[in-house]
Amino acid sequence: MNGPLLNVLKIAFCVLLLALTGCCGQVFRGSDDVIGVSIAPTNSSILPGGTQNFTATGTFAVTNGTGDITTQTTWTSSDTSIATIDNSGLARGIKFGTVTITGSCQCYSSKTNLSVSSNAVSLTSIAVTPANATVKAGSTQQFVATGTYSNGTTNNITTSAVWSSSDSTVATISSNAGLATGVAAGSATITATSGSVSGQTTLTVQ
Repeated sequence: MNGPLLNVLKIAFCVLLLALTGCCGQVFRGSDDVIGVSIAPTNSSILPGGTQNFTATGTFAVTNGTGDITTQTTWTSSDTSIATIDNSGLARGIKFGTVTITGSCQCYSSKTNLSVSSNAVSLTSIAVTPANATVKAGSTQQFVATGTYSNGTTNNITTSAVWSSSDSTVATISSNAGLATGVAAGSATITATSGSVSGQTTLTVQ
């Protein structure tokens, strides 16, 4: 085999191998492999000595589903003299300033800013609406999460909250969109969580 042809074959093989391996050099990606990461809350602020719980939501290969990967995520702060963050995603303010919080799982990461300020505003409660909704099996219900903050302001946090259903045999819910689907007759508690704050309501399936 002549040299030029051999080089062409080598290049083609490398391109094929890269296409198959993707991130982290994995040839085959399993259902637990992450292909995307998002962290919440975004652009939050705390007082010196205050804390903020961060959560990470992963998008998985094969199923393209999502789920909580907070404990599998590696958390870092861009300046630990301003704010630190531990393995569970708990950040603590040290002194005034702003840091970048990064959550990395496998070879994917997401970033947001955390400010340590004397004017810090924190999330105090979450309201989930509509309250006590009813749907038929096979139908969907869109829920909305509204956060109330320590300064009295409110904000729609539906897409940044992590959603869960207490009984997936009755109703399922997309973890980052708040869209529930009735599965079978019964009742399930729908919960929206951001950091350490959560709000709930009941969904009845007929």
